[in-house]
Amino acid sequence: MTRSRFDFRIKFDANREVFVLMVSPEVTSLDGRGVAPKAYEAHAICISPNLFVVRIPDNEIPSDFVAVGDNNLPRGVQLIELRFVGSKVCFTFQISDEALLRVTPTVYRAWMQSLLQAGVSLEAFARE
Repeated sequence: MTRSRFDFRIKFDANREVFVLMVSPEVTSLDGRGVAPKAYEAHAICISPNLFVVRIPDNEIPSDFVAVGDNNLPRGVQLIELRFVGSKVCFTFQISDEALLRVTPTVYRAWMQSLLQAGVSLEAFARE
């Protein structure tokens, strides 16, 4: 028996001068052993609501990963759409401001909060 979940974190890419939302599909067995997930870059597509899309090659998603479930998303995150495009699986997430702040490193949290309050957070994230 395994447990699937998405892990989210934000990093700052100094070369591009943007925040990057990283998404990892994780699978953990009941005995606590997990698959070391690879993180994939999500792209901002909209603000108000905050929508991000991540495209993950289907052969890189753990075979026993379950994308839809009650407890596989952090509080404030909703899976809006799941599509198959060629050999990739596209996940679109709606993420609340509070959830974005929770996954933002402490050093950038005040900066992120000011961007969210000003309604310009989309400009601060990597986009396609």
